[in-house]
Amino acid sequence: MKNAQLFSLTLGAMLLFTASGCRKTDEGSKLPPFTEIGANTFGCLVNGVAYIPKGFGGTGAPNPKLSIQTFNGKLILSISSNRFKNGNSVGYVDISISNSVLMPGTYAYPSKMNFSIGWAEVLGNCFTPAFDTTVKKQGEVFITKFDEASRIVSGRFNCKFKPNNCDTVFVSDGRFDLKF
Repeated sequence: MKNAQLFSLTLGAMLLFTASGCRKTDEGSKLPPFTEIGANTFGCLVNGVAYIPKGFGGTGAPNPKLSIQTFNGKLILSISSNRFKNGNSVGYVDISISNSVLMPGTYAYPSKMNFSIGWAEVLGNCFTPAFDTTVKKQGEVFITKFDEASRIVSGRFNCKFKPNNCDTVFVSDGRFDLKF
């Protein structure tokens, strides 16, 4: 009888442990799918936690926002995204690419690409302003589609940075599919 009870308890504990493990969500599955259709999506993992723009800051500007401008003879593609809570930004991931011509290809930091990231809920006081040269940065954007006729730009990105007094921050599985 004792063996049967012990077996039942062990089996019950194993089932409970297995079931609780099944509830764990994969953060990557929360990201929008990678597409190249102008779906107006943006997302990435910041230290393994899904970052997706959310809400609006009251300006009426799209979130994420894409702009293409010319500066000193170079095209600058900028993607800015925010997570808003009660109208206030609680996180941001911004990427810019600068080149004479924008087309599919790899754009690396610092020569062709720059980024800034902050997300208090995940990173606390660790963040990187776009032009802070004291922060050690690495990163790449891979534009997979740049279609002027359809006004679509799509791609993937990853980056990492090491601010003073903080651990290294890793941004992975980044993707965007935007209309301009």
